[in-house]
Amino acid sequence: MVDAGRALDRALLYARTARHLRWEQWWYRAIRRLQARFPYTETRSGAVLASQDRLSRLAVAVSGWGPGDPELRIGRAHEVAAGTFRFLNHVEELREVAWTRRYVSHLWSYNLHYFDFAVDLAWAARTTGEDLYVRRFVDLAGSWVQACPPGRGDGWEPYPISLRIVNWIYALLLLGDRVPSSSRSQLLRSLASQAAFLERRLEYHILANHLQKNAKALVVAGLFFQGGDADRWLRTGLRLSWRELEEQVLRDGTQYERSPMYHAIALGDYLELIGLLDASDVPVPDWARSRVIRMVEALGILSRPDGTLHRFNDAADGIAPPREWLDRTARDIVGIGIPAPDGAVELPDAGYFGYVEGGGRTRLLIDCGEPGPRYQPGHAHCDLLSFELDVEGRLFVVDSGVAGYADHPLREYVRSTRAHNTVSIAGKDQSEIWGTYRVARRARVVAAEGGRTGAGYRFRGAYRPYHDPRSLHERVIEGRGDTWSIQDRVIGANGVRVTSWLHLHPDWKVAREGSRVIARVDGKEIVIEPFGVDRFRLCAGELDPPQGWYCPEFGKAIPAPTVEMVVDRNDGRSFGYRIAGC
Repeated sequence: MVDAGRALDRALLYARTARHLRWEQWWYRAIRRLQARFPYTETRSGAVLASQDRLSRLAVAVSGWGPGDPELRIGRAHEVAAGTFRFLNHVEELREVAWTRRYVSHLWSYNLHYFDFAVDLAWAARTTGEDLYVRRFVDLAGSWVQACPPGRGDGWEPYPISLRIVNWIYALLLLGDRVPSSSRSQLLRSLASQAAFLERRLEYHILANHLQKNAKALVVAGLFFQGGDADRWLRTGLRLSWRELEEQVLRDGTQYERSPMYHAIALGDYLELIGLLDASDVPVPDWARSRVIRMVEALGILSRPDGTLHRFNDAADGIAPPREWLDRTARDIVGIGIPAPDGAVELPDAGYFGYVEGGGRTRLLIDCGEPGPRYQPGHAHCDLLSFELDVEGRLFVVDSGVAGYADHPLREYVRSTRAHNTVSIAGKDQSEIWGTYRVARRARVVAAEGGRTGAGYRFRGAYRPYHDPRSLHERVIEGRGDTWSIQDRVIGANGVRVTSWLHLHPDWKVAREGSRVIARVDGKEIVIEPFGVDRFRLCAGELDPPQGWYCPEFGKAIPAPTVEMVVDRNDGRSFGYRIAGC
């Protein structure tokens, strides 16, 4: 079974590389049939702990990354020690965790099984010296081992296994001899079993960030243990890590799912891998280090100096490693920090274009890239020609973000065209979005270019929607500071209704005054003046259908002012709006 599964896995990788999606689906179904016929049974791994010298080096590397915000770490650890588990902005009081129960949602239970709080507890124990946090980690991890037999339940799906392996190993490295020997032996046996299981369940069917997480876990386990199994985990993990780095990181340094959140997550993973490999004297290819440096540079465009992310595609704050931590860790590991862009900026392979001035007080970022990798667009939104605009250091025009995945009632909305600062044609989405992570027919980008002008910045982009390849949406954005013009034109879709959406941050209070919209906050006033449209209205927090929601974090959905501008029967005219500060 194991050899057959590995042979099928290799064939599946070939199918992915060759882009033969039908073959890929066939191989995946064959693997799952074999796995169903021969269920996993725990086998004793031959892996044993690595040498004390290597463990000491790994511990120095992990501790050298620091706790980030120590007060935040201790606060989270204190909550877990008291039985309070807070994920996705939802809290459950669980003094005793029923590990086989699915709390709240699939994603919430996933977070419970990730054991991110193990690292919080370990840092709290190191920072305060309190053994309470050590005991809580040991109790929780031990109860998980007792309650979750191998291969069963949410905790044994490959993605949570991948995160838990890394978190347990980091916690053990940070705590060292403070973990009792009997508990340590139990956790080491479980870790070896989890790594062996993961090796046979790599997520080739999902690919993207899932397979990258699988690979990282195998590398970390391969470094933490030694022996034939550990050597194989390390070889497999490195092979996959470098191949996925080359596949998933575009030439401009952007992670190919075009999500600033998943970009920051992948960057954190690769920085940690390079740090651990350097500590273990395992060579890192020069090209890989250079590619990670480009990821660091790209994050300067995809995030703001205060750490918040631009929210294109599936992106929310509070999930990826903090920008401050990424900046400091990147300086230590690859010798470069996150830069502060100025002037015209672009990530052309991902399709991001924009303009920054005044040290970031004005910040424009436009999305005009493909929805995502052809074979995995699961985190794509209908946001072509959408943009975010910060004025005088304040978020003004914002993307809707994402509040949740499969179980969230706004999932369809946040992926739709109407949730972004762009134009819908005939009431249809740009790309054919369906299900939680599915995209069928896709919009096609036909133009994207931007650059400085004498007056500031000018961008022009265009795409053809999936439902009418003869029609074209063209947009020109130009301006600087707090004065901008957004001009649209829809060609080849005569007689249909076209609707332009403009979403503002919830802090702004808006009112209609004649043919204009006035937005105000803390004495600042901005005028939005539509032109070329037949009518417009203001809305916020609507439910049927959903409209006017801002989701900065998972589990948060805040009513936000939205301007809906309509051309009832398109005749190819120019329409749009002007933004001007007062």
